Amino acid sequence: MLPNKQVSIRVPGTAANLGPGFDILGMALNIYNHFEFKLNDLSEFRISMKNGQSVPFDTKDDLTLHSYKQYFQIFLNNLNPPTYDCSLNLELPMKGGLGSSASAVVAGFCFAREIHKLYFKDIPIPSEGRFLYELAMQEGHPDNTSPAYLGGYVLSYFDRKDHLSYYQKRFPQSTAIYIFTPQLEVSTHESRKILPKSYSTEDVIFNMTRIATWIQYFDTRRFSDLKLALQDKIHTPYRINSIQHLNEIIQLVEKKQMAYCLSGSGPTILIFMERKKVSQLEKALFLEIDGIMKSFNTNYALRRAKSDNKGVIIKVR
Repeated sequence: MLPNKQVSIRVPGTAANLGPGFDILGMALNIYNHFEFKLNDLSEFRISMKNGQSVPFDTKDDLTLHSYKQYFQIFLNNLNPPTYDCSLNLELPMKGGLGSSASAVVAGFCFAREIHKLYFKDIPIPSEGRFLYELAMQEGHPDNTSPAYLGGYVLSYFDRKDHLSYYQKRFPQSTAIYIFTPQLEVSTHESRKILPKSYSTEDVIFNMTRIATWIQYFDTRRFSDLKLALQDKIHTPYRINSIQHLNEIIQLVEKKQMAYCLSGSGPTILIFMERKKVSQLEKALFLEIDGIMKSFNTNYALRRAKSDNKGVIIKVR
């Protein structure tokens, strides 16, 4: 039996793509999933909810355990991973477009690295670039895992074999962020099936200019630049039309001169507002969204949010 430690891991939710940055852009938000790990000597992995409720997924879909084992396979010579108890406190909606799957992947991978540091010191710890690369490969793309791990706004991409590069910024405080999540589930896997197999040169160029405008927005802090930077022709138009009620919400947002983007594959959307206009527009926005969703008899969550700039937080005790 290995000497026991308790490891607490907090992983922020993420909004992926941010308009034009399909599979490469993402931002961490101040909504979190919490994981508490403790090694056991029972030869089995046990997972539970801190509030005593049933775990909201099947054992075969336990991405925390899957990524934990993957770390051992990749970095620890396929050694037999020690078993653990894991207690969950989940704030992120399942299949809600806020990176719940990525949070589980990040937690499992980070816990495995802590076990590596504590108990397998004779085997070299992976570099940060390699770690980020393999972390992203658990999902096949880095738009959720990179910001969840690093915090802030992150553009990340695979630049060569076994390495990931990234560009990280703090999201400007001059813009307020709201998270709107209708009580619907969207499968990322299924959502990808509705996307075209190919795109026109014009649409690809359009998205390239909008990603460049993101960089301009960080320089100027102008809300008009953000509205341009969020435009997309690669995935948003196809996914929005497949998600019930979102068109009505988007029309309202555009009418009020705000901005929006689909978070990941949805159904969550981020709504952006100039901070100087919050006192003038926030109450009306909440009331009108409530009226729309009541007319559809659909539950939803709407909350003010901030960008999380810390990323994953790990405490060992």
